[in-house]
Amino acid sequence: MKENKNNKSKLFKRVNFIDFCVIIIALVIAAGAYYKFGVLNKTGGTAELQPVTYTVEIKRVREYALQNVREGDELYDKTSGNSIGKIVKVESEQATEPILCNDGIYRTGTVQNRINLIVTVMGEGTVTENGCFINKTYELVRESDRKFMTKYFEAEGRIKDFLV
Repeated sequence: MKENKNNKSKLFKRVNFIDFCVIIIALVIAAGAYYKFGVLNKTGGTAELQPVTYTVEIKRVREYALQNVREGDELYDKTSGNSIGKIVKVESEQATEPILCNDGIYRTGTVQNRINLIVTVMGEGTVTENGCFINKTYELVRESDRKFMTKYFEAEGRIKDFLV
């Protein structure tokens, strides 16, 4: 009979340890949930969206690209597929590039059958002291190269300026 009592007490000690571990895990999960949803700064409703206008420069594309990029088209980020604004203005200029001449000096020359597109885009975003975010997720960084697309066109461009 004594042997049976020792087995029961070992069983209860083991169950108590397992219960203790489960309680600790539950407390850690509850503390993490409180921290995430209660303490952290929310990106949700506090910052209002405001109009943000920015320009994208797309260099050395063929001239038919100008026909495929139109005012009123949505501009998308190629990586995420998310809309990052509506095109409000499309301009073009002759593409140029530095050319090394025989005298060892670089001069600017035109690139045959190529143009640069300057696309002005208007979106809604939040502006903080750290930068500007379109749709609260897409960070606008001056002079950053990104892949863009519209319904009929895709290319790599550089974000030049943004105005709030």
